[in-house]
Amino acid sequence: MVLADVGNSRIKWLIDERGQFQARGQASHGAEHWAELAARLWGSLKRPARAIIVNVAGTEARAGLASWIWKNWAIEAEFVVSTAAACGVRNAYAEPERLGADRWVAMIAARAITGQNCCVVDCGTAITIDALAADGRHLGGVIIPGMRLMREALYRDTQQIPPEDGQTRLFGQSTRDAVWGGSAYAVAAAIDGITARMAVVAGEGPRLLTGGDAGAVLPFLQASYQWEPDLIFQGLRVIAGPDAA
Repeated sequence: MVLADVGNSRIKWLIDERGQFQARGQASHGAEHWAELAARLWGSLKRPARAIIVNVAGTEARAGLASWIWKNWAIEAEFVVSTAAACGVRNAYAEPERLGADRWVAMIAARAITGQNCCVVDCGTAITIDALAADGRHLGGVIIPGMRLMREALYRDTQQIPPEDGQTRLFGQSTRDAVWGGSAYAVAAAIDGITARMAVVAGEGPRLLTGGDAGAVLPFLQASYQWEPDLIFQGLRVIAGPDAA
């Protein structure tokens, strides 16, 4: 079974064989056609029984990947969509389908892992923070720009801050280091502050951290977090069901 997480800037995938995560890979996506990207990533794999995908990259990504999977593996790609309730989680959105499918899958995983009040923090192009009650109720969440988006806003909308790589320092002694430190510490402070406020209302519990930028953010966080790099894949496995091959 192939599980895939198609984000705003990267696609990550792995093979799940009898409940064990096996071969995996990832790639940035952009100018490359989706069918060409699928061929590059999956062309050498043997035909899986299923392909389960969470996609937030839009309809073109969905169509391109689905077409390649059908032509090459003769199976229908299974795209996860957010619903009112699934796998013990109840969606807080009045229009459930408008909740990002990646957030939905991450909460399903968090519910399966913790069974407690928890916060789910996904650090990607955007950062999402969702609160989940012990009984599976999604209490809601927030979305903030990720570190790269913060930096790009400064580069785009100011006159004297050029786009340069920098070092993440609290006491930046150059403009480039001040920008990189500012974005990292701003994101970390937001995550710490928002999850703390959520805990006051919803009750204390684990704070799960995932996403491509989680490792970069983690050193600057002050609270305790449970790093789950495969949280999306764990959620996809739960959705696939206990008998999935």
